[in-house]
Amino acid sequence: MLMKTKALPRNEASMEFRAGITACLPTIPGYWSIGFAAGAIGTLAGFTTLQTALLASALYAGSAQFLFYSLWATGAEIASVVLSVFLVNLRYLLMSSAMSVFFRDYTTFQKVVSGLLLTDETFGVAVQQGSQQSKVPFAWMLGLNMAAWLNWILACIVGAWLASALPPSLMEGLSFSLVSMFIGLVLMIWFASRRKALESFSIAAAVVITLLTASHTDMSVVVIVAASVSATLATLGLRLFYRGGK
Repeated sequence: MLMKTKALPRNEASMEFRAGITACLPTIPGYWSIGFAAGAIGTLAGFTTLQTALLASALYAGSAQFLFYSLWATGAEIASVVLSVFLVNLRYLLMSSAMSVFFRDYTTFQKVVSGLLLTDETFGVAVQQGSQQSKVPFAWMLGLNMAAWLNWILACIVGAWLASALPPSLMEGLSFSLVSMFIGLVLMIWFASRRKALESFSIAAAVVITLLTASHTDMSVVVIVAASVSATLATLGLRLFYRGGK
């Protein structure tokens, strides 16, 4: 009887872990599509498959990895790369704060593990789980995060490996993909936006700042300044829009 009593929590944790993996399944195609591209871009930026795998494991943020590769390829200084990645990943601070209401019963170690493996996709799935069940068990969250993390790493490895197997002449011809990928992302965001005027203004501001400062300072610094100023102007414009709407 004592053995059954002790085994029950372990069985429940195992079931919750598997349930978390199941909840992650709909998001896995997204991890593979973006992770495959991230791995290929890493190879184009001059990284080996092993280095790309290690970066995917440690950094574990698609937008930050793309930014890292592009800045590294342009010869940006380490401080500029670290600061840029930090600014891009600041959104996870807000996500973790929003999830903290479901992490109250977690230990400090469990909170750290859950927070470090949080992504945009797992955040959305976990918030839905918490809203429906009023709780997010740690074993469930761990299963969700681990499934996403491992699939992301594997997708990056496959993308890097296939890109490294291409002939050198074709690799040189694909060097434009870093720039074209970011242009494509910007256009996708613009077409999906409901405030195209504000989006256009922020893009124009970034371009103008870049053109005015590119010849006077390091390009990595220009990227940070242009992105920060344009994002600030867009935020102020959005606040004024809402205030005027009221």
